[in-house]
Amino acid sequence: MQNRTRRNKKQQASSGKAKAVFYFLFYLVLVLFIYSFTIPFSNPMSLYLSSATFSLLFPTSVFAYLLFKGHSLGDIVDQLGLSKKHFSSRMLAIGLMLFLIVFLIEILVSLISSAMHISINTGVSTLLSGAPLWFGVFAVVVAPLDEEILFRGFMVPRIGIWLSAFIFAILHYGYNSTYGIEVIAAFIFAAIAGYIFKRTKSLYPSLLAHMLVNLLPVLLYMV
Repeated sequence: MQNRTRRNKKQQASSGKAKAVFYFLFYLVLVLFIYSFTIPFSNPMSLYLSSATFSLLFPTSVFAYLLFKGHSLGDIVDQLGLSKKHFSSRMLAIGLMLFLIVFLIEILVSLISSAMHISINTGVSTLLSGAPLWFGVFAVVVAPLDEEILFRGFMVPRIGIWLSAFIFAILHYGYNSTYGIEVIAAFIFAAIAGYIFKRTKSLYPSLLAHMLVNLLPVLLYMV
């Protein structure tokens, strides 16, 4: 009985520390996000800083909210599909397959646009051209994790695949892509990724695919 009481006290103390850390991170990122809009828009750094801090709001908001609801840090990591038991070579293989599907769709769109002599601008080139190196690394490593935590790990179990995919797609509207191709592509990716998460309970397949999808334009426009 005493051992159980001590264990509970340790868990409560650990949960309290985690709450404090994520509350602090959430408000810090929120302040940085607001601050980024005080930088003159003529300064390109404003765009990169606001994009990065907006992305960081996703995971800090999720963790702060779930900790507030009384979940332990370990339980949250498990819910989001990021615990060790959700990682396997099979999950990585599924993620690679998802990436190949998206890649083949992009090739198909390119072939159609070329055959019809239609110029399609995704808007990504505008964002990445001239971007600092740190933003390229952020776009490949950090941003996919931020977005997968919110849209797949957190939203899919709560609001479903289609609504979470719709919200994810709408956030890509700002790229001003031709015919809304970026929005359509984001919706397709999110719908498939959401289905995979719902079936596997693992975030690793969509996370790997998302990183590889983001890596392509970074290599194309920044290297």
